[in-house]
Amino acid sequence: MSAPVTPNPVWKPNTKTPPAFDIEVFSQDYLRSRPLGPYMKARFGWFWRTPGTGTIQVRQDHPLAARLMACKRDVVPIRTYYNGIPWDGRVIAAISEGKPGQQIVTATCISNLYWILTLLAWVSPGLPPEVQIALTGKQDVVFGPTDFVLKSYLARNAIRMQKPVYVKLPVQYDIPELPQLADIDTLDDLLALVNSLTADVTVLSARMTQLDELFASALDSSDRGMTCNLWIPRDGPSPLVFNTDTLARLQNILDLSGDNFFWFTNPDNILGLADPDEWGAMQRAGYVFDTRVKRDRRWMQWRTDSGQIVNIRRGVQHPTHHSVVVGGKAPDFVNQTIEWAANLALQAFLNAIFPGAALGSILVGDMFDDLFFAYQKFDDPELKADLGEHGFGEKFADNSAAYSLDAFAVGMASLKAGGGGESLEIEVKAGGIDGRGFSFGVDDGSGRRFDVGDIMSFWDDGTVVEDYVSAVEVEDSPGEVCTEFVSIGDRDPLDDPWTTLIGRVKGLAAFSRAIANGTG
Repeated sequence: MSAPVTPNPVWKPNTKTPPAFDIEVFSQDYLRSRPLGPYMKARFGWFWRTPGTGTIQVRQDHPLAARLMACKRDVVPIRTYYNGIPWDGRVIAAISEGKPGQQIVTATCISNLYWILTLLAWVSPGLPPEVQIALTGKQDVVFGPTDFVLKSYLARNAIRMQKPVYVKLPVQYDIPELPQLADIDTLDDLLALVNSLTADVTVLSARMTQLDELFASALDSSDRGMTCNLWIPRDGPSPLVFNTDTLARLQNILDLSGDNFFWFTNPDNILGLADPDEWGAMQRAGYVFDTRVKRDRRWMQWRTDSGQIVNIRRGVQHPTHHSVVVGGKAPDFVNQTIEWAANLALQAFLNAIFPGAALGSILVGDMFDDLFFAYQKFDDPELKADLGEHGFGEKFADNSAAYSLDAFAVGMASLKAGGGGESLEIEVKAGGIDGRGFSFGVDDGSGRRFDVGDIMSFWDDGTVVEDYVSAVEVEDSPGEVCTEFVSIGDRDPLDDPWTTLIGRVKGLAAFSRAIANGTG
């Protein structure tokens, strides 16, 4: 009898510390599931505004290795938790690699926020693609609180596609307090008041625009993040959502709360259009989209002398412009006013020179369109003063119409993006050496848990930096304490060349779509 084969040490399950991720693998319809069990390595990431990522490594002979490799023609959903915070998504790619009999399966996963990259904002979601016109014209224009605007686009286009993607209710909107006129002494006070009243108000216009691209400027101007998490019936009562199950039950989202399409003409549901018990509730497994604001946790301070930080990576980026020009097209009412004025002036001139010649019917048409108020400029005077005359100058931010709320959002977002930045990534051992350090997770009252979107501070040799947590990635390897990779501040200065390249390709794709859908 041959001697037993000693297993490769790298195949041993995590024995010194329990696996950090209790990973559950579902069937395509979420009706069945099975725990993944031991894995060789797992890493999951949570990001403020972009879909989270995940990586799972198992042996080729793992009971669920074949299931992970089935993503070519099947949906392979997974879900796990880390200190109470969910990560759910699907396998987006898988590779089996290694010597025969010793292959390792590596599954790359993407979170369910990826849905916003796979839905387009149609001009009129209720009409076929051959007929795309809305009450607002050639584009679907929505104005209101940022949370409402984003959810309006998502809800109407998810129902068009018949996808189980829901938006969470109630809509988030903080009603500002009425101002005290006695406190307004200067123009700066008045401007500060106007800014506070409109800080979370946005307007977006869409014409076959990918939702993540459409949402970008609104998220930048409002400082909001996004989540999209799985809910299945066994999780308990459904969260309150805008129910988008069928076109026949397309609700009137414009009232911000109703869940019955004929609510305003159907008191007490006398028409019996839908089961009232189903209003606002999910009836099947699906995904709940929501936005969230940052949380002030500046009293939680990372310190380089605490012993918890293993490695530090810091990046800074020089400002690329202090001025932004938006536009290219004047508002319609400006063009109309100028056209009327020009027509009246021309008719008066012709009638004065050639009385009785009946030349007053000659019109200028659109000859003077987009000559006045077609462009609008935004400046950052403080940044300009800091950089002096050698600071880089201006940039053109594409936009359809100047002097509009849309132009304001695009201009301010572009100023922010080009105004330079600083980002910090720290590698820490979860909980610290003694277990009393900071750790990523749901707030448990200990004062040592943090989440993505929390504003924290960082101390290094007397210098303190305050910014928000933009990303957290957690890696679990056999026999080791979990490692947390925490990004403080926007990650742009830390992006690697591959990420930068992908961003450029995505930008070119958005540009090509804009050209294809451009209207005169």
